[in-house]
Amino acid sequence: MKMFLRSLLLLVALSVVTVVGRAQQTGFTGKITDTQGAAISGATVEVVRVGGAAFHATTNAEGIYLIPSLVAADYEITASSSGFTPVKKPVTLLVGQLVTLDLQLPIASTTTSIVVEAESLAIDTTSSVVAGNVTPQEVQGVPINGRNYMSLATLVPGIKINAVTSDVPVGSASESGKFMITMDGLQVSQDTAGAAFGQPRFSQDAISQFQIITNRFDATLGRSAGVYVNSQSKSGSNSYHGGLFGYFRNDSLNAPDPVAKKVLPFSDQQFGGTMGGPIKKDKLWFFGSYEGERKPDTATTTNLVTNAAFSHPNTLRVNEYLGRGDYQINATNRIFVRGDGFTYKSDYLGVSGNADPSRAYQGTRTSYGFVADWNSNITPNLVNDLHGGYHHFGWQNLPYTQSMEIIFSNITVGGPYNYPQIFAQNNQDYRDDLFWLKGKHSVKFGAEYIYTGHGGYFQQNVRGRINPCSASITAAQYNAMFPNGASDASSWNYTAINSVCGGASTFIKGFGDFTVDVPRSIYGFWFQDDWKILPRLTVNLGIRYDNDFGAFTGGPKLSNGLLVPQGNDNNNFAPRLGFAWDPMGNGKTNIRGGAGLYFADISANQIIDQQIFNGVSTIQASVSSTAASPINFSDPFKGGNPAANPAAYSQAVQPLAKDAKVPYALQLSFGVQRELPWRTVLTLDFVHTRAYDDWIRLNGNFLVDPTNAQRNLNPNTSLASSTTRVCGNGSVALDTISTFSSSTRQVCNQSFTSVSQFFTPGGAGSIYDGLQMGIKHSTMAGFTGALAYTWARTKNSTEGPFYYPNKPFASGIKDEWANGTDDQRHSLTLNGEYKWKYGLSLSSLFRFGSGLAFGTATGTASPNGGTPTFNRTVAAGTTPIQAGTTCSTSPCLQVYAPLSTVHYDTGYGYGVMSRNAFRGRANERI
Repeated sequence: MKMFLRSLLLLVALSVVTVVGRAQQTGFTGKITDTQGAAISGATVEVVRVGGAAFHATTNAEGIYLIPSLVAADYEITASSSGFTPVKKPVTLLVGQLVTLDLQLPIASTTTSIVVEAESLAIDTTSSVVAGNVTPQEVQGVPINGRNYMSLATLVPGIKINAVTSDVPVGSASESGKFMITMDGLQVSQDTAGAAFGQPRFSQDAISQFQIITNRFDATLGRSAGVYVNSQSKSGSNSYHGGLFGYFRNDSLNAPDPVAKKVLPFSDQQFGGTMGGPIKKDKLWFFGSYEGERKPDTATTTNLVTNAAFSHPNTLRVNEYLGRGDYQINATNRIFVRGDGFTYKSDYLGVSGNADPSRAYQGTRTSYGFVADWNSNITPNLVNDLHGGYHHFGWQNLPYTQSMEIIFSNITVGGPYNYPQIFAQNNQDYRDDLFWLKGKHSVKFGAEYIYTGHGGYFQQNVRGRINPCSASITAAQYNAMFPNGASDASSWNYTAINSVCGGASTFIKGFGDFTVDVPRSIYGFWFQDDWKILPRLTVNLGIRYDNDFGAFTGGPKLSNGLLVPQGNDNNNFAPRLGFAWDPMGNGKTNIRGGAGLYFADISANQIIDQQIFNGVSTIQASVSSTAASPINFSDPFKGGNPAANPAAYSQAVQPLAKDAKVPYALQLSFGVQRELPWRTVLTLDFVHTRAYDDWIRLNGNFLVDPTNAQRNLNPNTSLASSTTRVCGNGSVALDTISTFSSSTRQVCNQSFTSVSQFFTPGGAGSIYDGLQMGIKHSTMAGFTGALAYTWARTKNSTEGPFYYPNKPFASGIKDEWANGTDDQRHSLTLNGEYKWKYGLSLSSLFRFGSGLAFGTATGTASPNGGTPTFNRTVAAGTTPIQAGTTCSTSPCLQVYAPLSTVHYDTGYGYGVMSRNAFRGRANERI
């Protein structure tokens, strides 16, 4: 499929001879003519930022000028030429906009020295990109709870989440690799692990504005198969501006907590300030900001087994810093530098809902970095923009309970098996963009190199893990096993634990060096042009190539039966095609559309797992039990030392599958942007995104059941010598068994218990169809307002790299297709602001979501020893009944979803519950 789509798009690109596209730059272009419409060659165009620097360009033989790579701000543009009266016009430039501003110069007059035109709304009539901008006024004026500027993402059509919880504008693990965040032109988003582990933060008062591209960004941008965020920091001007702020909340108006049955103590203080201005007027400017947060809070939970309520104090501390300097060297050269920092510490995390208190941990995050930019007008028609920067992001998650983890069917207890985590990501980013205006072509080409070092310490299972203990325990059993609560590891009763778990479970413990060291060299190249083939029609084509060396080859070369990638995925060419048509030629309408391929960013989490948990770098020794041969968990290895004799133990490992590759997406769009009366702009776009080769996880050690190819043989059952062995997922080599015994298991390779492999099969992916509408009213009579509405349908067959499907083999992924957990059919945001006298204003925001889809599960163990993330298989002979009704034929399974969601799968031979069959209630937020 990828080859077909690439070939089709390349064929279209080649059919117009040249490779073209529209750069995602921020700037101005246009045509200078006389009043008869004749082009004026050699006209001077001066662009002056209000209160700041001036920029210059000269029109070419066609009368076209280009001033790319500007800071988004308010500008005044003046065009002049000998024998003509100059014309000046004010324009507001937003991030990511290449505004087409055509000006007509009248013949010089003795009575008029300059013509000043009224400000008009800026519509980009040369771009087919589907994007929304959060303007400086919205960043400053729209009320958001918590002061996270990314929460303003809901003002953009196409953003479906109801609240930003992980510092990114997407809300599902299935979106791994499908978003990218840049600040002032360079990447700041961390890709060590999922967004839930945090992203760099910036104070809302340090952000000037940002743009969110929801479909079809151009070839200058890459490493995202979905959403792209372009953020811009504030900068100083010729006037001194500053401010202090405080945002304080407490529990005085809070309702009682439904768990604790009382009003919990709550207090949150956010405070800070900004300052900016000139160091040397018209030459050198500065800006700085600081924001702090102190939030004493209370963590609460009700144990799912004992029904005991628990609470513990927690304090969050956050600090955010940013400083920026801009310097106009001369008329053709300018530079800026920016530094930023962020610290986060929360004392007591992981305990909420029905979690056991033993799951608690302390979390910290640290981020800092800098960026420098040199913009140079080499000639009036050739501009170069050179970026360089460094950014660090790190986090630590440290457990309080120093115990093994036990996964029961109905609750998990003990310190998290994958903590402590100590991670650091260090990015060096170098990027160069060259803009060249040639006739009717606005060519842009460039390259980017990113060196990313992922380091740290990732201990996994070092205290031991029972996975699974398939028993569903009672309160009495819990109290017998953990007489002082599971948080007191010294009081655990291993005799009681052995009686519950010893007869049917697997115990894993890690040994060795858990140091993380993953170097990645990431290259990106692009070439494109804006070709105005007709005065009212611009064709957008482009091509981009990305390669992430180190993404698939981390860790030592293996010869232990694990079939892992032997090289990189190098076939990542991404052609992109678009058009923009201004049918009336007055700059007020843009009918746009196009298509393109987009390759995902690769999270290092999968690479790190392969580097460490491969059976060589570290030992994940495991033993499995049966009723006849139970495990004593106080001495699971019977005095043995797996670190000294790893060959004597089977291991649990986590490699990449041999044919893993970079996921990618096909994006299509068609829409219109139109300026309406009363300073209002309407946008309406239909967008389609189809992701292919997405991530899933499977147990690579499963054998195919000879009697049913959709089932696996139970790995906890003894293997008969007469059994025909076929390794169902094809990424583990069958071993040679010379002697069969009761301990010979039904697996591909006896050296391993579970092989948790990361796959990218063709059937794993997602489909998004959306109708995205936005109405934005610019300030008029003191009022500003906007509406963003999205009708959307999202279906997928995976929830991300760590999602195990219901069926054991990659062929079963086709049965996973269902509404994604981020599927919300209707999303609506309304916001408005009215400015009064004396600097007072009144603003409001309303958000509506029709309800997300939620996962379903039977609450029972999967048959045949399967390991799905959410088991939806009903055991043979079990009758599903609606929860609360009487079981007439035992055994029964109570189903809380409608019974219609359970169907009999003839090929699989089991009843199966539909995936993500729950639908949440509508969400309203004011």
